[in-house]
This record gives sequence, C-alpha cells and structure tokens, in this order.
Amino acid sequence: MDNNEEKVEEQELNEENSEEIEDEEEKEEQEDQEVFTYKIDNNRNNTSENGSILYIIIGLIILVSIIVVLVIFNNNKHGKVKDYSDMESRLVEAAKKYYEKKPEELPKTEDNSVSIDAQKLIESSVLIPFSEMTKEEDIQCIGNVKTYKIGEDYSYFPFVNCGNTYKSTKLNDKIIEQNNTTTGQGLYKMGTEYVFRGEYPNNYAKFNNSTWRIIKINEDGTIKLMINDKKIEKTVWDDRYNSETSGYTGKNNFRVSRILEELNELYKDTKYVSKENKVLLVKGNWCIGKMQESGEYISNIDVCSDIYNDSYIGLLTIKEAVEPSLDSECKFIYDNTCTNYNYLEEIELGWTLNATSDYSQEAFVAIGATVSPKNASAINILRPVVNINSDILYKSGTGTESDPYIIGK
Repeated sequence: MDNNEEKVEEQELNEENSEEIEDEEEKEEQEDQEVFTYKIDNNRNNTSENGSILYIIIGLIILVSIIVVLVIFNNNKHGKVKDYSDMESRLVEAAKKYYEKKPEELPKTEDNSVSIDAQKLIESSVLIPFSEMTKEEDIQCIGNVKTYKIGEDYSYFPFVNCGNTYKSTKLNDKIIEQNNTTTGQGLYKMGTEYVFRGEYPNNYAKFNNSTWRIIKINEDGTIKLMINDKKIEKTVWDDRYNSETSGYTGKNNFRVSRILEELNELYKDTKYVSKENKVLLVKGNWCIGKMQESGEYISNIDVCSDIYNDSYIGLLTIKEAVEPSLDSECKFIYDNTCTNYNYLEEIELGWTLNATSDYSQEAFVAIGATVSPKNASAINILRPVVNINSDILYKSGTGTESDPYIIGK
C-alpha cells in the first residue's frame, strides 16, 4: 500500500472518530438539557407549594386579627367601660333604643321631658347591668336618662351615681363650685340667680366651635351664654312706619319687631348653633319690659315685668349690661361708673331686649356697658344670647380664655 492510500484510510478513520465524538457530545448535551429542565420544573413546583403555604399563613393571620378586633369592639360596646363617661354614653344609646321601640313614651310637647331609670333599660334588654360594665366588682351604680322634646328632635341627658367612686356632675353645679364668691371677680348669688361679675371672670365657654361668655345661671338652672366673637350681624330693632312720628322710625313692640324676626332666622340657620347642638337649647324667659328714659336705680329695674318665652335666641337686657360692674358707685342705669370692673365694657353689645316707655320709636342700646336709647330704625349690633339646658353634664374646662368650659359637640 502506498503512502497515498494510507493517508486516505487514516483520514476516513479520523472522520469516523470525529462523528462518533460529535454524536456523544450531542447526546450529553441532550441529557444535560433534560436534567436542567427537570430541575427547573422541580423548582417551579417547590415555589408554588411554598407560595400556597405563605398565602394560607397570611390568611390565617388576617382572620385571627379580625376576630380579635371584633372581640375587642364587642367588649367595649357591651362589656367593661373605659371610664364613667362611657357609662353615661351607653345610658343615652340605651334610651334611644328603648324609645325606638316605644315612641309613645317620648315627651309629647316641646320643652317637656320624661325620665327613665337605668333598671328599666336593663329589664328591657337594651342595657347590660352596671355590674358588668365596671372593672371594680364592689361598686354599685344607679342611673337615669332625662329626655326633652326640642322642636321635632329630642335631647338626652344621662346621670350616673356610683356612690363615692363617681357621680355625674352637671355643668351648672361645676361652674358654681369653681367660681362662687362674695368678693372680687367671680360668680355672685344675686336673688335667685348666679351672675358673673368683675373685669376678668372665668366665664369663657366653647360652644358650636365659637367662644361664648357665660352671663349667668338662671333661677331654673339653665345657663345663659352670649356670643363673644367680634364678627357679628348688624340690624335695625324695627323699621316699620310709625304714625306717631309720621315716618319709618319703627315701633318698639318686641313681639312684632324686625329684631325678633331676625333672631328667629338666626335660630333656623346654623351659623351660631348647629343642628346637633340645637337640642341643648331651651326657650328662655326673655325679659322685654320697658323702662322710662329718665332711668332708674339698677336695684329697682324690673325688665321682667313682661316676659317673652317663645324663642330659642334672644339678647341681653339693659340690667344684664350693667350688673356685672363691681364699682360701688354703679347704682343708676346711666352711671358711667358701671363701665368700671365690668367685663362687658370690652364687648360691643348693641341692641338689648328693652325699649323705652316714653316714646314708641325708641329702644335701648348698650355700647360696652353704657346704656342709651336710640331710634329703633337705626342700624346696630345684634349679639345673640342663648340658654343651655340645666341637665347638661360637665365635660372639661375651668372657664379661662385658654381653658374654656366645653359645651356640646
């Protein structure tokens, strides 16, 4: 065999070996791909299983959390109270549920009230026993809810008595407790009323998101408030045609006056008293008696000789403008000394409820604590005054400007 033939055979042998090697490599690659694919599939299966377990765990955590929240909510609503004010709130809610079932037991006429004992609410299954509310087992509590009809709505006032541990405090009682005095500025017992007097008494109140001043606690325990805000309406006392003056000078009969119409419109509005706070108001005994322009000693003024009691919003009387003065020389209605030591001197009061008995076209204005007659048709300040229910409870506050008594919502 010559060299050429040997080379050809060697080349063919090499080519066969090369093909076998390539076949083996391809086979190994295929096996590797199969193994890789299998590993990938295994990983996917593991991931899917792990994800399912994770979702189950998360679901269980959420479910347990919801159950815990519901239990806490249920306990707070039906079990132990956080504090005694919570007990008072539960009394109100129970009374509302009771009257929903028995509306015929609600008061029928405006400003009238009915009272329901806590025991009756418990027996009617709208209130759990007090023993189940308090954290201290030995405490014995009693309570009731007083309900008033105010227009088409109703107001509810709770009262709780747990002996020496806790007793609901009415706002009027708290005001008297903190301010009653016989010397210096504070709350003075004057006849059957308690009147704030002095230059800087603690008679600030927060009501309807506005600052008010507590004028007095009336004989029936209601609390008289006057708006303290500077931005205020202006109006005429009356501007009707007066035949005695032959002009549109107005007539000073409060019952048919423009100013009464304006006050009633303010009550319908929500600028000074919101709908939810209107149920806290009562119709006051507004003293609209007339006075001679010659004036009288303050002690002899009887502006309550004529009473108007069909309005929820009114004004101050001329007597209420001057009696806060602590100046001993303030004796006569027109005395300039009545502006001394009188917190109302810093407030532009405007129209009062009272008119003169000398002329049919004049009514009294109080600029600060200075009283004077003006034509009823003149434009002047209208500063609303309201009376708050005597059963409203004390929430907080000391009556200072920075810490006023909190009333309503």
